[in-house]
Amino acid sequence: SASRSELKEGDYCYFSDEECERMFEQLQSPQADADTTAVLNTTRPNVVLVILESFGRTVTDEIIDGKEVTPHLNSLKNEGIWFENLFANSYRTDRGTVAIMSGYSTHPKGSIMKCPQKAHTLPAIARSLHAEGYTTTFTYGGDANFTNTISYLYGTGIERVTDQRTLPLNVPLAQWGYADDVVCEYFADEVLELASAEKPYFATLLTLSSHEPFDVPYSAFENKILNAAAFTDECVGKMIERWKQSPAWEDMLVVLIADHGISYPEGTQIGSVPRQRIPMVWTGGAVREPMQINTYAAQCDLSATLLAQLGIDHSDFIFSKDIFAADTPHYAYWSFNNGFGIIADEGNVVYDCTGDKIVSSECTDPAAEQRLIMQGKALTQTIHNDIYQR
Repeated sequence: SASRSELKEGDYCYFSDEECERMFEQLQSPQADADTTAVLNTTRPNVVLVILESFGRTVTDEIIDGKEVTPHLNSLKNEGIWFENLFANSYRTDRGTVAIMSGYSTHPKGSIMKCPQKAHTLPAIARSLHAEGYTTTFTYGGDANFTNTISYLYGTGIERVTDQRTLPLNVPLAQWGYADDVVCEYFADEVLELASAEKPYFATLLTLSSHEPFDVPYSAFENKILNAAAFTDECVGKMIERWKQSPAWEDMLVVLIADHGISYPEGTQIGSVPRQRIPMVWTGGAVREPMQINTYAAQCDLSATLLAQLGIDHSDFIFSKDIFAADTPHYAYWSFNNGFGIIADEGNVVYDCTGDKIVSSECTDPAAEQRLIMQGKALTQTIHNDIYQR
């Protein structure tokens, strides 16, 4: 691993250490005594996190012949808290999982999950909640050993991992593991069982069926990508409906968020704004009232935002911003194939680090464009140095 490391000390050195630190501080969320808007009924909800494989907005917003591809997810927009302008930090599940569960932004080339000694030093929602007495679990229908996922999970606070090797399911495996219909049914039971115990819980599900090759026992759309997404949406919708009909719903916060986007329609480039845009919705009885959040944010912001609602310190999550805190800078950053993108109110820029040039830009003026590039470079340098030094 050391001999083929993609992390070199001198890479992404755009500014002096002092200047980079100053710029990064301006991009961070306020930590101490921040004035955050309470959106939950309780500071100790039971938390269910559902990570939706490849659920980019280009898919979830799609309507074919008047038929929504993901009607169950879309219906939740009006029932809970809908984040209209959320972006994935990367384009792969290993990177997206770390961004979501550890509030850690992504490197343009390397994956910290593939460096276990470094990954185990990360903060994590699971670690923070476990310290508060929560039971922590993770369920996946495939092989959790893939890209060192299981090592990352156990190293950052997950107590029990259930995957295809330990799922008690007597049904055939698909190419990547058990399909979402049987796994969602199992996970629905597990959550209800956890709810019957005296301890609070943090239960995570990573779905699988909307991953290529998109072979699912379902036939709703001719396009395989859309059809697989529709299948997962129906499975997750039925699972949530079961919880709604139980007493467990009253104290439950369900967070639905995609791990990354997808190349739909064909030709949608990795790193482009449409490819990176993903859904996130908070639902459950713990949500105080429905609302739509229009400010720009990234999936790594979930950690600080959730922990702030629970009154738990999130100062270790340096790349994660509390979306509901006053004075939080509202932007989203992502990285891909030695490039980065950044979007804020003044526009967006996608930048090629290899060629040191702009790939695409939509800004209100040249000064705003240059400011976004500088901020993106400061974030890239900070991320690289943080991973390198861990």
